Order: sequence, then structure tokens, then C-alpha cells
Amino acid sequence: MDKDNKFKELLEKLVKVGVGGKYSKREDYIKLITQELEFEERMIRGGIDSYNKAINNAKAKGQESTTLYGLIWTQKYIKAVSEMIDLDVRTCMSGTAGVKQTSLKLLCQCLSNKAFNNGILLDNEPKVWNVVSLMCIKNVIDGISRAVTINELAMTISNALMMEARITLFNDVMPDKFEQVSKKLNSEGAKLDKNKYRYKRNVWVYYMNKNKLDFDDWTSADKIHLGVKIIEYFEKLGLVTHENRRTAKNRTICFIVAKDKLLEEINNFNIRNEALHPTFLPMLMPPMDWTSPFDGGYYGRKYNQKNKAEDIANALQLRKKHK
Repeated sequence: MDKDNKFKELLEKLVKVGVGGKYSKREDYIKLITQELEFEERMIRGGIDSYNKAINNAKAKGQESTTLYGLIWTQKYIKAVSEMIDLDVRTCMSGTAGVKQTSLKLLCQCLSNKAFNNGILLDNEPKVWNVVSLMCIKNVIDGISRAVTINELAMTISNALMMEARITLFNDVMPDKFEQVSKKLNSEGAKLDKNKYRYKRNVWVYYMNKNKLDFDDWTSADKIHLGVKIIEYFEKLGLVTHENRRTAKNRTICFIVAKDKLLEEINNFNIRNEALHPTFLPMLMPPMDWTSPFDGGYYGRKYNQKNKAEDIANALQLRKKHK
């Protein structure tokens, strides 16, 4: 091999490892990598800001169940809530129950008529109550970061369950009309944002009233009893507790508040996850070669590890040498 070819081959190798040509000085190369790392750090910070902004917006609107931790906690407790509901409903149907438990009979209206045979629940699995549990958990989590009176929360839970009972009846007595509304809601992609629950509820109410659905509204007393019973489940799970607060000289109001342990879990969850959703932008430098599905592309390491430009430069050169 003549000298010209040897020189050409050597120059190509130096360019591959970031020396010569564009990066004639290692200091220039390190400087550019430092700029890239700072740029990626701003991506992470942007993601943290967006994550926290979304949480604060959800709290302000009373929609914490739509947050990442809200979805995780819903999945975590839905089975336990369903099991408690199933046990108490069967106790209630056996005739050995108190006032608050007898109000659980209303929950049977949230199940289709096909779920019963002569008043006997056909499904022996607690999962039959998963939809009911989902709605209960959603309404509890929606206001988990603020104190709410027990009556307010009880009514909120029961009103949501009564709406589910109305929709279930609508499906039982007018299946064709129900299917039309269901398709309409599923096709409204533009409406499926953070206001989707309110929007869907309004659509259901409109069409049920338009078709003159005959439904007996639950009494306020029944709704309070049912809601309080549901809240008791979440107290048993250790998620919330009740506090009696004096608001006037002769006036005490019972509030439902989240347990400190739960708030700490939520806070730790957010700290662990807020940096996992960066605002991805195009890189300033050529991307790092992929050596595995988890290693490549951006230069920065995991958010909880220190990034050093010198280490990144060495890693880039090592990978290029082994090409």
C-alpha cells in the first residue's frame, strides 16, 4: 500500500473517532458534546414542567383520576374494591344487613338485567362489579389532594353511579337507541380530551330524556347512605380517613382527607416519573450508535445519573472504532 493510500486510510479513521476535519481539536469536540448535553438537560426540564403542569391542571379541574398516578392507583385497587362490594351486596341480598348496606341494592341497577335470573346474581366472580368499582375509585381520586366534606363526596359518588344505572337501563330497554348514541360518542375523537366525561354525560342525558326513559331517581337519603358506605371501603384500604373539623362555635363538619402515607406515595411516584417524559427535540450532534434497544441516540444517560462530556466523547470514539 503506497503512502497516499495509507494517509487516506489513517485520516478516515481519525475522522471516525472525532479527530481531524470538523473536530480538529479535542477541546472543540468536548465543547460541542457539552452543548448537546445541556440541550438534552433542557429537554428533560421541559418534560418535568409539562408533567407538573398537567397534574396541577387536573387538580384544579378535579380530574386527578386522569393523571398517570390516578390511572395506576385505579388499576391497583379495582380488584379489592370489587371484592368488598361483592361481599356486601350478597350479604344485603340475603337479608342480613344494616341501613347503609341495604342501600347497596341500588348498585344492582348498574348491572344489566341479563346478569340476574329471578333476582339472583348469576356471576359469582367479584369482577362483575369492576365498572362500579372503577367509577367509585375515579370519583375518590379526582379530589384526593384536597379535603372534601363526607356528604359532598358521598353525593358525587352516588350521582355517578346513578348515571351508570340510567345508562344501563337505557341499554336494556332501548338497545338500538343505546347503540346509536354509543357509536356517536366513540366517533367524536375531537371531544376525547380532559372534558370527555362531562361531554359524554351530557350526551347520554340528552338522548335518554329525548327518548323518555322511565327511571326512578334515587332519594337523597339513599344516595348519602350508599356514598358513605363506598367511602368506608377506601378507609379500609388505608387511602382516606375522616376528620371532624369545627367550622363555627357550635358547628362541626366531617371531612374526607387522603392519608399522609398515600400523599407521600403520590409525591414519590411523581418524582420518579416526572423526568421520564422529556420534551424530545432534534439533536445538535450526530446521534450515538445504538448498541441495544435501550442504549443509543441521545448522549445523556438516565436522568438520575451524572453526565460528563469527557465520558460521552470516549464512548463515542470507542463505538466508532468498533464499527
